[in-house]
Amino acid sequence: MTKKLLFILIAFSVSFLVMVGLSLFSIERLTTFTAYSNELLQSNKIIRTLYKTEVCLKDLDRWERGYMLTKDTVYIRLVNSAVDSIYPTIDDLELLVKKDNIDYKNILELRDLIILRIRYSKYNFALIDTTKPEVASTFYFEGRKKMIAANRLIRKLHSNQNIILSQRYNKHQFYQQLTTNTLKLLLIVFCTVTLLLFVLLVKLMKVSTLYQNKLQSKVQELKNSHSELQDITYAISHNLQEPLRKIQVFSNMLIYKNDEIDNETNETLSRINKSAYKMHVLIADLSDLTNLTKTDENKSPTDLNRIVQHALIDLSEIIKDKNAKFEICELPILDGYEPQLKMLFKALLENALKFSKTNENSKITISYNKGAKKRESASSNLTNKVSYHIISVADEGIGFDNKYNHNIFKIFGRLHTDHSAYDGKGLGLAKCTRIMSNHNGYIEAEGKAGNGATFHLYFPY
Repeated sequence: MTKKLLFILIAFSVSFLVMVGLSLFSIERLTTFTAYSNELLQSNKIIRTLYKTEVCLKDLDRWERGYMLTKDTVYIRLVNSAVDSIYPTIDDLELLVKKDNIDYKNILELRDLIILRIRYSKYNFALIDTTKPEVASTFYFEGRKKMIAANRLIRKLHSNQNIILSQRYNKHQFYQQLTTNTLKLLLIVFCTVTLLLFVLLVKLMKVSTLYQNKLQSKVQELKNSHSELQDITYAISHNLQEPLRKIQVFSNMLIYKNDEIDNETNETLSRINKSAYKMHVLIADLSDLTNLTKTDENKSPTDLNRIVQHALIDLSEIIKDKNAKFEICELPILDGYEPQLKMLFKALLENALKFSKTNENSKITISYNKGAKKRESASSNLTNKVSYHIISVADEGIGFDNKYNHNIFKIFGRLHTDHSAYDGKGLGLAKCTRIMSNHNGYIEAEGKAGNGATFHLYFPY
């Protein structure tokens, strides 16, 4: 599953990079195509403007000759209209060819020729109005020369623009085709990659669904096994407790008949009674540990100060026997399962009292602080930094070597033999581990042989 996800991730990344590359290339082609389209439009506009300028010059000449022949003032108005049209046309040409130095110089020259042509026309009109010559004046012929030069320059500009127009048109057609082909390729690649990724995702979803169904089946099997375990535990705790109670009752009855049994038999019966009692306690602890796997009840705000006080009351006789002293700071209020938290602190304090040094006043300290700690996620290899309520229970007992700190939390995990001076079957700290797990936290221990031990409880918030 991980390899397939990695393959899909790599395929998606490659396809994404390819599509980004093609998209950028398409954008660049489209930009170039747009630039050539604008240049093509500009060339067409220059040609149209040159044509308009040429027409205005021809109109100017035609209306001037009409006035010279008829002396009709209508032609003067037509000439003025042509002059008014030709100046904006020249201005447009200057703006259109401003970036082309050669054409720009030609346009400036054309402007000078047109200005002179108009000036000679005015001189000619003034001469006609004052002298009324029978033949055309020198001003008319000079104006004609300037117009011919201007028309020659317009044809030159027109020829240059036709060449530029042809080149731009060819480039425009080339980039238009290239842009179209690039967009088609981008669409094909996008559709192909999308289809492939869709097929891979469908296959992965099928496999995932299959695994999910298997997982649900396993979960159901686990629930059934857990239910069976609960039934077995219930049967053991009830069906075995009754014979044990009878063993204790009958052994006690025999022990009390001291006058009828000898000392050796009496000692044997006492051992039987003690063993039955140990078995009774062991079964009760196992039952408690099994029941901790159930968290059907809802969490509620729980004052740990009150929980610790309850534990001290339950252990008051042991505390008195050990002459133990406690130093307890203010503890927080947590959302938790109150019965389990009572069991947790009772087990920790009982453990601290149990392993206190003999013939010495023992001191047990319960401290609290907040802190963040990196912890590896149970569902992945990622390490997250989590904030915790940290409660520490420290004693000055016999302690232990830190190399055994993981064994003490295992079921039946003990650092002492069954014949040592310290009672217990190794279930107290196992219950603590289960309770902390039920609260999404964990427990750690550190110790030093002969110098006490400290247990840290981490409650996330």
